[in-house]
Amino acid sequence: MTRTKPWIQGSLIACLIAASAATAVHAEDLTMWVRESAADPGKLMVDLWNTSHEDKITLTAIPDNQVVTKLATSAQSGDSPDLVSFDLIYMPDFMKAGLLTDLTDQLSADPLYATHVQAYKDIATYEGKIYGVGFTPDVSVLAWNKDLYKAAGLDPEKAPTTIAEVVDHARKIRALGGDTYGFWFSGACPGCNIFVTSPMMVAAGSKMLPRNGEDEALTGDGVKLVLEAYKTMWDEGIIPENAEVDTGANFVSAFASGKIGIAGTGGFLISLMKREHPDFNYGLTLLPGAEAGQVSAFVGGDVVAVPAGGKNEAAAREFVTWVLTDEAQLQGLAKNSILTTRTDLADNEFTKGNDKVLTTASALAAGYVPWVFHFADMVNSDSSPWIIMVQTAIFDGDIDGAIETARAEMLAIASK
Repeated sequence: MTRTKPWIQGSLIACLIAASAATAVHAEDLTMWVRESAADPGKLMVDLWNTSHEDKITLTAIPDNQVVTKLATSAQSGDSPDLVSFDLIYMPDFMKAGLLTDLTDQLSADPLYATHVQAYKDIATYEGKIYGVGFTPDVSVLAWNKDLYKAAGLDPEKAPTTIAEVVDHARKIRALGGDTYGFWFSGACPGCNIFVTSPMMVAAGSKMLPRNGEDEALTGDGVKLVLEAYKTMWDEGIIPENAEVDTGANFVSAFASGKIGIAGTGGFLISLMKREHPDFNYGLTLLPGAEAGQVSAFVGGDVVAVPAGGKNEAAAREFVTWVLTDEAQLQGLAKNSILTTRTDLADNEFTKGNDKVLTTASALAAGYVPWVFHFADMVNSDSSPWIIMVQTAIFDGDIDGAIETARAEMLAIASK
């Protein structure tokens, strides 16, 4: 997922550039591809660059499900764009396939790279070489409805700090009755659940996905602990029945309805709620583990890289360097309520006094991103071992069997 998130709406009316016209691009003009679901923040960054640089960038939005194939095809035909922005989770596959330019010397010598969020450094490094940087970030957090907390006799300013407290608080909110429920998750959405459910497992000590067939998968107590908590809430009717079949369509809207006490979400919720529900009384906190103080998050969003074979590599490299500058981070990201990818700029003039934004910045620093090949097969497909495990454990009740089956299937996929 990652941030392969079907719940995020937003598209860019793209200026589509046919590959056959690539030879007509002037030397000082750059072409850049961005996946459609991240086109809006990508355009903000590119527009800012274009206002102060002679080398202009023409941005093209590519449907999310076409990015992988299109980039591979363009590399084979010699029509690669100069820059590409894509879901960070596919970075390992792209690096291994040789589709990206090695930026190690450039970034290692850049002092600003030292302040880059570690998760982005990790996901963009392969065999000791660096191939990109975080571009437009997102991260998972836990949201709670303060008005429902107050109505249920809970302290509206105190978020749950453990998985057990999530269940306890959700149970008390459900006791309000009617169509008010304590907890929400999209039970048929693979990406939604890796984004907001797996961090609680990681916080509680689990390792999630294997890099190869000899690696570990779904180990530690956290996986079972979280699945048991979800099953308890499902069995007690704390979760609405339609959650079982929700593919992500209600990932955000369920909580925004005001009828859900607690739900996992992303940093994108801040700007959405400010725009569409400005008076909604809610809080954000880090996703908890088994004990207070154990926290994690799934770091998502896009990375930017230079495809191998691009015709304007030098200028494209300049853009990658610029992405880490104060101008890009503050005027391009923070000013537009987007998280920065530099830890030293997390607290800035645009975030001061905004506890929600600061919480998501903390989540970004504390988060993880799985560095694996074949992520789509292991997690994101509708029949992946990950989502089958989640559904079998929670809705059918076979937690141990679900974990064992998923582990075996993930290892088989990782062995390819």
